[in-house]
Amino acid sequence: MRDLTRRQLLQHLGLITAGLAVACTPLKVLTSAYPQAFDDDAELTDGVLRAFALTVIPSAPAGDPDLARAFTDPDLPFAPYAGFFASDLARRAGNRFETPFERLDVAQRAAVIREALAADGTTQKLYGSAILLAQVAFYAGIYDDKRGCELIGFEGGYHWHPLAAITHPDPARFLPEALTADGNYS
Repeated sequence: MRDLTRRQLLQHLGLITAGLAVACTPLKVLTSAYPQAFDDDAELTDGVLRAFALTVIPSAPAGDPDLARAFTDPDLPFAPYAGFFASDLARRAGNRFETPFERLDVAQRAAVIREALAADGTTQKLYGSAILLAQVAFYAGIYDDKRGCELIGFEGGYHWHPLAAITHPDPARFLPEALTADGNYS
């Protein structure tokens, strides 16, 4: 075994810590080891997140103002991870295609997402959560109750329908037989 000085030990620990920060997703999130631009530049982050949402919801309209809103909504638990998530998408796209994520075509963006879904467990959870959040926010219309979602035949809330349109034509068919003619036992 080699004798290390305190300085050498600290240097080695620093290198190990730096290596973990680069390789380990939870440590990257905890230490905010991603470009500050994704926290400072809302347009940059929004562009990446919109491209992600358009990839996991292919029929979504690109001009929808609320398409990526759920990712940064402070009332939802994903907001603290939005900057890291956008930077991870950008990093993976840059490594694989040398192009920003939002400029890739749908097939290339899907390949980046599939690659992340095959990574470590934390990355899988992050990406799986982001996919679920995007789809729930879009299909449920959580930011506009009246709008609904044409893709799944949901017309939105607060639309009047006549009683015949929302009830079964023969409800007695589903009810049990009455024990008495008037409902009283005596």
